[in-house]
Amino acid sequence: MRFGTLFRGTLLAVIIGWIVYTVALVGWSYFATTELVEKTLHEASTRYRGSMAAGSQSDALASYVRTSIVLAAYRDGLSLRAGDVVVSTIPGGLSATVHWSYPAISYQGSDLFVIPMSVKRSLVMGP
Repeated sequence: MRFGTLFRGTLLAVIIGWIVYTVALVGWSYFATTELVEKTLHEASTRYRGSMAAGSQSDALASYVRTSIVLAAYRDGLSLRAGDVVVSTIPGGLSATVHWSYPAISYQGSDLFVIPMSVKRSLVMGP
C-alpha cells in the first residue's frame, strides 16, 4: 500500500468521524433544549394553573418562565443567553421560542461555522 493512499484513507475516516460527532452533538443540543423548554413550561403551568385558567397571565409570569429556561440551560451546560429566549403569554397559556446556534467549527475562540437552531413550544391550558 502506498503512503498517499493510506494518508487519504485516514484523512477521509477522520473527516467522516468529525461529521458524525458534530451531528450527534447538534442533535443532543436540540433535544436537550426542547426537553428543557417543555419541562419549564409544564412546571409553570402546574404552578400557575389558576391564573392561567382564568386568563389573567401577566408579563411577570412570562419573565419568570424565561428566567427559569435560561437558568436551567446554564445548569445543564447549554449555551443559551437571555436574549435567545422569548416567552409570551397567549390566550389561555404560554408560548416560548428559543433561538441559538451551535458552533461546528471554532478556531482560537472565534466561531467559523455555526449551525442555527430554534425551538418553539406553546402550552394552552384546557377548560
